[in-house]
Amino acid sequence: MNMIVVCYSGKGSNKFLAEKISEALDCELIKLEPRVPGLVLPATFSRISMGNKPVNTDLTNFDRVILCGPLYMGSIAAPCNDFMKKYSKQIKTLDIATCCASTDKKKNDQFGYGRVFNYLKEKTAPIAGIFEAFPIELVMDEDQKNDDQATMNTRLNNENFKGAIQLRLDKFINEIKHAPEQI
Repeated sequence: MNMIVVCYSGKGSNKFLAEKISEALDCELIKLEPRVPGLVLPATFSRISMGNKPVNTDLTNFDRVILCGPLYMGSIAAPCNDFMKKYSKQIKTLDIATCCASTDKKKNDQFGYGRVFNYLKEKTAPIAGIFEAFPIELVMDEDQKNDDQATMNTRLNNENFKGAIQLRLDKFINEIKHAPEQI
């Protein structure tokens, strides 16, 4: 199966996650570059398109595109949203991975990743594939998990990417490798 990882990362954790996914799947990684980087958050919150620099890869050559990017206040980052709008007709199967501040316990709350994923699955049907969240709390010490500032300051890295988050990545990779091909 031919796959590619496409990534946008605001602070680095989703870039780190995308690199891990690309390495585990032994596939190419391309990075989304917003046309106006300083407007990502306002564009995401207002749900307006700001556009990305062109992706110079023919996505029709891939069986699966794994999009990796952050969620902000219950929405996927504008560069990821713009990518889906522009390229969805070229994609056979779209998988989504995110490192986010949303927790498993609150995934269905107003800003939770579960609600975002449900919306994106509807929006991207019939190409929607496997969607997985990698909450930042999975790498945090217990005493920091209720500290919003600690959550916002924590980044994925080689030292903390172990245990529960590594197991989640292994499961995600296994699901992708064994998923049936969509036509």
